[in-house]
Amino acid sequence: MELQGSYPYLPLWLITLLLFIALLLARELGNWLRLRRRPAPAGGKASDETPGGEGVAFATTTVLGLLALLIGFTFSLALGRYDERRNLVLKEANALGTTWLRADLLEPTDTQRVREVLRGYVDSRVDFANAKGADAEVETNARTVALQNELWAAVVAGTAAFRDTPRASLLVTTTNQTIDLSTERFAARQDHIPPRILRLLFIFSLLAAGLLGYERAQKRSTTTLVLLLFSLAVGLVLDLDLPTTGTVNVPQEPMLDLQRAVHLPDAPTGAGP
Repeated sequence: MELQGSYPYLPLWLITLLLFIALLLARELGNWLRLRRRPAPAGGKASDETPGGEGVAFATTTVLGLLALLIGFTFSLALGRYDERRNLVLKEANALGTTWLRADLLEPTDTQRVREVLRGYVDSRVDFANAKGADAEVETNARTVALQNELWAAVVAGTAAFRDTPRASLLVTTTNQTIDLSTERFAARQDHIPPRILRLLFIFSLLAAGLLGYERAQKRSTTTLVLLLFSLAVGLVLDLDLPTTGTVNVPQEPMLDLQRAVHLPDAPTGAGP
């Protein structure tokens, strides 16, 4: 199965700006529909009171409430995925640190070989975290897979003399965990808010903007502020949902601390065996 990187997007600020412009246009369309239904009297401005005004006000309030609920729901989804990615960074750093320490169970030459591969592997995982865009993400993940093969080969060769003993099991188990966590992290970076929810959020936003223009045509400053706040809220949701192109990045301190530790001569990693 060929794995794909995180979906590409325009810059986040441009997405937010385009959404805001789209909402303003939807508001003007709502105002145009209102004027077409009830033209402004000669020599004066159109009144805010329209036939069936209470029904329109109720519809606008309902749609705005549903839109706020939908934004809150999508924010919760994006925040949950952000927390998952952050926890996986810590778990992988701990697993790699444990593998590094348990390499002492091997013969000195095998220990040196395993740790040499682990240094490159940790560097690759840091590059993966810093990847910007789908292509860079897939490229660094492919390099990780190649290093995993090297790491596994080094561990198998190092434990060949005692592979059926608990000592070998300790190193093999943590190596397997390290490999599994890298796969989980790649999958977590691809786990986004379902596109159908985002489309529904966009439709609700346009509908709310149109109803605001229809009901509150004369309150442009107020409605502009409301639409700006909605746009910023949606932008924040997308920011949390984009691990490669967003600005709210998952903290990488555990992996960076591990990287510094493994490049020090004979330095402990801080993870227990």
